[in-house]
Amino acid sequence: MDAIPHNLPREESALRIHGQLDLAQFSGIFNLAQHEPAIVLDTLRPQLCGVELDVSDAFRPVRKSSRDPEASDDSAPVFFPWDPSRRSPPRAKLRMADDKTAAGSAATDLDLTPTSRDTQQPSDIEADVEVSGGEDTAAQKKKTSKLGVRPACFKNTFQEVAFVFMATVAMATNTFLTGATVIVTASIGKDLGMSQSQISWISAAATLTAGAFQLTIGQLADLLGRKAVFLFGMGCFSACALIVAFAQNPFWMDILCGVLGLASAMVVPPAIGILGAAYDVPSQRKNWAFASFSAGNPLGFAVGSIVCGIAARIFNWRASFILLAIIWAILGVASIWIVPSVEAFEPAPLKTRLRIAMQRFDALGMILTVLGVGMFTAALTLGPGDGWKAAHVIAMLIVGFFLLVAFIFWENYWEHPLMPLHIWKDRTFSLLVPTAILGIMSFASSNFWLALYMQEVNEYDALNVAVHLLPQVIAGVFWNVVAASILHKVNNTLIMAGGALAYVGGNLLLTFNKDNTLYWAFVFPSLILNVFGADFQFNVTNMYVMQALPAHQQSLAGGIFNMLIRLGTTIGLGISTAVYSSVKKAQSEDGDIDEPFRMVYFVSVGLAALSCLFVPFLRIGTQGNVPSDLDATDATADLMQPSTEKDGEKPATFEREDDSEKTISGSVTEK
Repeated sequence: MDAIPHNLPREESALRIHGQLDLAQFSGIFNLAQHEPAIVLDTLRPQLCGVELDVSDAFRPVRKSSRDPEASDDSAPVFFPWDPSRRSPPRAKLRMADDKTAAGSAATDLDLTPTSRDTQQPSDIEADVEVSGGEDTAAQKKKTSKLGVRPACFKNTFQEVAFVFMATVAMATNTFLTGATVIVTASIGKDLGMSQSQISWISAAATLTAGAFQLTIGQLADLLGRKAVFLFGMGCFSACALIVAFAQNPFWMDILCGVLGLASAMVVPPAIGILGAAYDVPSQRKNWAFASFSAGNPLGFAVGSIVCGIAARIFNWRASFILLAIIWAILGVASIWIVPSVEAFEPAPLKTRLRIAMQRFDALGMILTVLGVGMFTAALTLGPGDGWKAAHVIAMLIVGFFLLVAFIFWENYWEHPLMPLHIWKDRTFSLLVPTAILGIMSFASSNFWLALYMQEVNEYDALNVAVHLLPQVIAGVFWNVVAASILHKVNNTLIMAGGALAYVGGNLLLTFNKDNTLYWAFVFPSLILNVFGADFQFNVTNMYVMQALPAHQQSLAGGIFNMLIRLGTTIGLGISTAVYSSVKKAQSEDGDIDEPFRMVYFVSVGLAALSCLFVPFLRIGTQGNVPSDLDATDATADLMQPSTEKDGEKPATFEREDDSEKTISGSVTEK
């Protein structure tokens, strides 16, 4: 029951379709799970002619807001957000009627019952619909390739591939910057005469601002225009990277790196918003696009370290940032033609868009989240160097924590929140995200300390470090190809379990690494296993998170996940840095040089092991299934994606409700 055929009989009979739907898929087309005052599906009107939605008490009706300039007249169909606090599943009846219905003719009623997100379709579905009797009532079966149909926003396959590459670059921007700064940190510190605490802020400042502004940029992209924000971010990143290359003192170096982190935050939410809105229909094509996008996060660090390591080796550390500026300037110009305009609003004058954005923008939420995340992560960064008992560290931890608590309370009241809290009521979502974040914390921490170990203990220069990390790039590309091929075939809970175990194994291998051990014995397999965990877990989680919010909030969905990634990465590095510092101070001058690094690797093992504890409670099926016998270009193709029979739920069936000559029969069966 993946689509509603266009030619269902409407003149002489009524059809009722009973079925089980995934809540996220249900809300994806009807926007039932969002908190807008009113949503009118104008895009569906040409296909459905007229739409009325009858809802039971499982839905909480919301009146149209007089402040909403886009609210249509009272005759337009209005959709109601589901109240997730209700235990009973929402039920709704969709009535499709043409002009003849108003004159008394029958119509087509759809009785839709969404299931919980935990019953997401775990396998391919084959739908068979037969319509017999009457004139021209035979359903047309249109075949599509297993890969799916190219989204209409792309003019050709070249533009589609080019945009997916551009989105991958956007995802890699922050980690690319992190990899670049880690490789040249020692050179920068020596050239500018920086202290150890000032050196630590080179990468910390960028990570802090990138994480703090993710939610804000996500909402602004949805309100003002995703493509415009993306292009502005690419330009800002290029300009800031060029300015950083000419920094002459520690103070400006740290400040400019913070601004560079903010610029990197401007490209990720709009890129993922366009990607999610363009690939709104589950398919293998969507799996490939999201797998490529997901590769940017783990691969950005390795590629950044390699490219900038080569530039630093040939010239100096300033050449690394000049190279960044050139690359992003070229990509930014190319984006003007490559990036499609897939917006969350109808075309309107800029003045109107700005007025709507100002009405909906969560300004107080922005202040609370930026200050809260900023202070909390700053305290975690300063703690290892200044001491956890320092008054300013304690003060920032406490103030940052309570600002984040206040942010959560505020989001319950604002009509258009930066973080819709209802998504956390989804049991699988609330377990899946911590699992992925703990794994990424483990991955980022071990990568950072391994690169530092190669510089300080092995005494490798920047280029040698980059070469030793190269296998992670190659393996990362390979694992993402595998992920795209199996997301729709293999139970995603098993994929998450495999990723968690890979994290544990990869980091455990590093604990045996010493200055005199063979690279191929421990470091090489560790790189392969760690990027396996990062790629597979990120793919599964990113796909799920993007389905948790409707099409007009896709950039915000990307901002939520990426903000949590940045915050988790900072916390992980803060914990490992504290362990490193304490072990280092406790050692005598002739102590084991490998011991502090071994302890931080155990921190990564612990974080990975902690993520394993969540896995048994996950309930995820497969993601990205689309039947090959239905028209994927149908505007209603993403109306329903059925879940297989599970926990007593019945597969969708078509039932005849009247005595006319026309008969409609069908079934949905699992392949």
